[in-house]
Amino acid sequence: MRQRLTAVSRALLVVLWVLVFTVPSECAGGFIHPPVVAVIVDDLGFSMDAARRLSSIPLPLTWAIIPYQRHSRATAEMASELGIPFIVHMPMEAKGFPGDPHALVRAGMAPEEVRASVRNALWSLPGATGLNNHQGSRATEDPRAMEGVMLELRAEGLLFVDSRTSGGSVAYPLALDSGLPATQNKVFLDHYNGEAFLQEQFRKTFAMARKDGGAVAICHARPGTLDFLPKLYEMAPEDIEFVTVPEYLAHKRIGGWEE
Repeated sequence: MRQRLTAVSRALLVVLWVLVFTVPSECAGGFIHPPVVAVIVDDLGFSMDAARRLSSIPLPLTWAIIPYQRHSRATAEMASELGIPFIVHMPMEAKGFPGDPHALVRAGMAPEEVRASVRNALWSLPGATGLNNHQGSRATEDPRAMEGVMLELRAEGLLFVDSRTSGGSVAYPLALDSGLPATQNKVFLDHYNGEAFLQEQFRKTFAMARKDGGAVAICHARPGTLDFLPKLYEMAPEDIEFVTVPEYLAHKRIGGWEE
């Protein structure tokens, strides 16, 4: 509860900052602020070394922790102690693995069954500010299963990020219809190895943020990515502001942009 209040307080401070310090613009009849980029780091919970390395990077990042892994709880506790927002990285059924027993949300599950699965995962990692899907190309296309996800998140007062592992995902619009603070991934940053690829994916992310007002991108706790993120801090464009996901959603509410 203490961490959740901290995240909410931080988001409120961002809203106040935008209201007080942004300059009115004739463009779009609203406020202009620096384009914002929120980077989510998926697949935490397997390695404390990865969590420690991430914790030393000065970029604002949001951690996505897979529940029930060897180091899931310790990683969440580290994030809470350091004031780093984290979300539950919920394993969901993929088209490539139909009926996967490791998927905690599967297509065809009843909403109440999904709610129980989501509730248990959230309670296993106290302090989470929300949830995004791990895999899930099959599950996120099932409206009834996603209804269960959104009902539980709304009951807990948490946010949702659609990782967009399927172009046919219904998760993000259902989250909005449910009244949740929600956003969706625009760019997977590191599905190929190599610094050049990461640089190109970040260039795409920055271009989207400049066009739309902001963008969310996802990377993973992989060695090459952990090596690159400190360099990104040094080379980031001056017109881009890195934010956490709760801060991103605060900017989105004020800016009013569509995703």
